[in-house]
Amino acid sequence: MTAAWLPATAKWIAASRARETLRPDRLFADPYAEALAGPEGRETMARSESIAGKENAFLPVRTRYFDDLLLAATREIGQVVLLGAGLDTRAYRLPLDAEVRFFELDLPEVFAAKKAILKALHAEPRCHLQYAPARLDGEWTASLRQTAFAPDRPSLWIAEGLLFYLSKAAVHALLSRVRALAAPGSRIAADFSGTGILERSELRSYLSWLASQGAPPPFCCDEPVELFTRAGWKSVKVVEAGQPQANYGRFPPAAGSLPAGKAQTFLVTANV
Repeated sequence: MTAAWLPATAKWIAASRARETLRPDRLFADPYAEALAGPEGRETMARSESIAGKENAFLPVRTRYFDDLLLAATREIGQVVLLGAGLDTRAYRLPLDAEVRFFELDLPEVFAAKKAILKALHAEPRCHLQYAPARLDGEWTASLRQTAFAPDRPSLWIAEGLLFYLSKAAVHALLSRVRALAAPGSRIAADFSGTGILERSELRSYLSWLASQGAPPPFCCDEPVELFTRAGWKSVKVVEAGQPQANYGRFPPAAGSLPAGKAQTFLVTANV
C-alpha cells in the first residue's frame, strides 16, 4: 500500500459521492463528501474519467450496495469495522443506532485530514465511532485492540475498494487476520476485480506508475470463493457488478468489454 496514492484515491471516491448527492435520482446523500473531496478529489476524478472516456458508473452503485448491506447487518450485529476506511462518512450519514460500535482503520494521515474537515463542518457521528490508525498491509490488529472493539462480539467487517491496492500476500494475510479476530456470528463483505480489469486502457498509467515505484500490480482474483474459504470463511456468496443485486438501474453489465470470466467486479460476503 502506498501512502502517496491512497489519500488521492480517497478524495476521488469522496468526489464521486459528492457528485451523486447532487443528482435528482441519487442513490444516497452524503452532505460531507464535497468538503472531504476538495479540489484534489475533483481533479483526480476528472483525470480518471478523462482517461477512461466516461463517468465511473460503478462507484455510486458500490457505495449504495455497501450502505444497504451495512444497514441490514446492524439490525443483528452491533460492531462494524471498516478496513481502509479512507474518507468514508457512513458513521455520520446513515441512520445507525447510537449503540452501534463503529471502527475505522486507515493511515494516520488520512484520519488527521478527515477529522479536521469534519470538525470544521460540525459533523457528529450517529453511533460510537473510533479511529484505529494502521497500515492494512502490515500488523494492524494491535491498533484495533487499543479501541473499544470487543473481540467476543459478532462484527461486520467491510473492505470496500481496498483489496485492489494490496499485494496478493497482503490480501491473504488480511483475510486470515480478520477471520482470526471474528467472533461467531461475524460477517465480512468486500469487493475486488477479476484479472481482466488489468487489460483496460484506463489503467495503463496507473500500472506504469506502480512499475516505476517498484510496486507489484494491483490485486485481482478470478476465484472469489476459493480466496475466502482459504482464509477460513464459510457460506461465501458472490455477486457480480451489474447483476440485479448490484445494479440499481445504473450499472448494467458491459458485455464483451473484457475477456469472458475475467471482466467482473466481485462483491463477496461470507460468514464465520
